[in-house]
This record gives sequence, C-alpha cells and structure tokens, in this order.
Amino acid sequence: MKTVLSLYKEYLDKGFIRFDKKQNSVLSKINKVINFEKGILSFFKKIFLKNNDNPKGIYLWGNAGSGKTMIMDLCFSVSNAKNKKRIHFQEFMIDIHDKLHEKRKNNLIKDPLSIVAKEISEDIDFLCFDEFQVNDIADASILAKLFNLLFENGTFIFSTSNIVPNELYKDGLQRDRFIPFINLIEEECLNLELSTDVDYRKNKLQNVNTYFTELNENTSNEIEKIFNNLTNGAELEPRKVIVKGREILVERHAMGCARFNFDDLCNVALGAEDFLTIAREFEIIFIENIPKLSSDKRNEVKRFISLIDSLYDNRKMIIVSSDGEPENIYSDGELEFEFKRCISRLHEMRSKDYTDSSRINWSFQKRIVNTLLLFL
Repeated sequence: MKTVLSLYKEYLDKGFIRFDKKQNSVLSKINKVINFEKGILSFFKKIFLKNNDNPKGIYLWGNAGSGKTMIMDLCFSVSNAKNKKRIHFQEFMIDIHDKLHEKRKNNLIKDPLSIVAKEISEDIDFLCFDEFQVNDIADASILAKLFNLLFENGTFIFSTSNIVPNELYKDGLQRDRFIPFINLIEEECLNLELSTDVDYRKNKLQNVNTYFTELNENTSNEIEKIFNNLTNGAELEPRKVIVKGREILVERHAMGCARFNFDDLCNVALGAEDFLTIAREFEIIFIENIPKLSSDKRNEVKRFISLIDSLYDNRKMIIVSSDGEPENIYSDGELEFEFKRCISRLHEMRSKDYTDSSRINWSFQKRIVNTLLLFL
C-alpha cells in the first residue's frame, strides 16, 4: 500500500516534481507518525510528540509556495479514510454557524455546538483545511470547543497555513477567548514548519499560455488540459460563495481553481464586492468565452472592468479565452477610456513580471510541472 513517502517518490521518479530536502523532511515526520493505509487513520508510536499521545491533527505552516498543499494532497490521496473531505475554512464556518442557528431554535438543546460537532464527525473522518486563517470573532470564540469536540469524536484535521499557531488571530478582538484554541493546536496536533527559499508555483508559470485569442474547439481542449492538470483531475464539486447573505454558485471548482464563462460573471447582476470575494476565495480564475462587446453592452463592460480590477488588485492568476486580443474586446463605446486600463492590465497579467509577483497562496509544484509537460 502507498504511503505519503512512496507517493512522493513516485512523483519524483516520474519527473512531476523536484526533490526538496525540507519537503522530504516534513513528509518523513508525517510518515513515521501517521499511517494512512487503513480506513480510519491509525497511528504509530509517536517519536515527534511531547507526551507520546496520538496526534489528533496536523498543522503545517510556512511561506506561500513552499509545497504545503502538495503535502496535504499526498496525505489526502493515500488515505483510505471512509469519509474524507476538503473544504475552505470560511465555507466550513458559515455552515457551522447556520447549523448552530437552527439548533438554537430548539430550547430543549442545551449544548448545540456538541450536537453539531457530533453530526460532523459522523460524516467526516478526515477533514482538510487549506490556508487556515481566522479573522472573525464569531469563529474565534467557538473554535477551541469545536475542534476539541471533533478531536474527541475521532475526526482527524489537517490544516495548512502561512501563519505559525501562536500568531493566529493576532491583534484580533477579544483575542484572549482564542488563546485556548492555540493551546489546543500546539498540544494535540503534529505541528510542522515548511519554509523554503523556492516558490515552486512561479518557477515556470510564464511558460504556460494563459491567454487564448481564438474561441474554438482547440482552445477549449487546451484550457481543459490546463484545468485538469492544475487540479490533478480532481472531482469537481459545486461551491457556493457567500457575499453578505447572497450566494454565488461556482459550478466548476477544484483545488483552488474556479472556472467561469464570461456570462457567468458579467451577464448577471454581480458587482465589485462579489468579484473581490471571488478573488479572495480562489487562487486561479478561468474566464472563458469572452466575446467582442458592442457599445450597447455597457453593463457587461462595466462588470468586466470591475472583475479584472478586483483580480489584478489581489494579484491573482487568470486563464482567459477571448475572441481576439484585449484591444479587440471593446473599442467603440462610452466606456472606451475606462477600458484602456482593463486592456493594459490584461496584458500585464499574462506577463512574467506579473506571474513573479502574483499572490497564489498554495503550491502548484506538481500541477504546474504537469501542465508544462503538455506544452513543451
């Protein structure tokens, strides 16, 4: 049966990734502590833990692009846990608060959080959060009890973050209520640092065509290849992005990549706040089938300008298919002056300099190499 180390070696042998001493060290520690081969995670004798107790989770932190997500992917892939799930932390907490709201309607339920945690553990054995961070006091105030309940119920939690545990929710409102959560993570989880001087996600991104200027079957096939390789061919799951109670349905989403048609974003009643939320929630955004826009498409043009501004300001990567170069999208209308900025930004966003400064917050090491192999 495969282990995280054997799968890592398999990727090395196939040339998908390059050997990284620090990544190998982290994987070795995980491999010695955790056996992912059985249905429910089982544990070996703990030589990396202070008190020889079984770890109830992993907290992997380090700088962006160091390979944290790749390592979590390896663990997720080799685990045969009956019920495993990856979910964005914000989406998870929104669901928690919704469930708590429903439970509190029943006056007979004295401890709704315990009931909610039990229901989650009944459905999930292995829970993964990529880019874990806490910004909301409503989340901060319940996390210690929630995670403790999940741990007690047997749910194993793997979190990656750019932030060392004792820096989480730093300077947050009523942070003293959050300290028990930090203590819980430090005491109950295997805490590992992965920081490198290499940002694997950027090494060769500029060699991948990110802007296609013809709308045809060949372009669709090429974009499909890019998407499948960036997401490791992961199963697509619809996702709802919440913006002040409004729901934006993302039908094609996996591994931090979101795939949209132009009409999905610019031919519906969305605005700057919606686009900013999309920029925060995803790492690479596909915008396909951008048509030539006539002067009577004022609303669509305004939304497209706002969309590109939001993605550019957040330094996000985009993969685009368009009916021509940026200059050909829109050139004759009352928003022509404003659109010149959009043209300039679209050109910059396909440049090496932009790629080198982008804020992709997870490692595309294996995915990018896979993608490059298609075009070299």
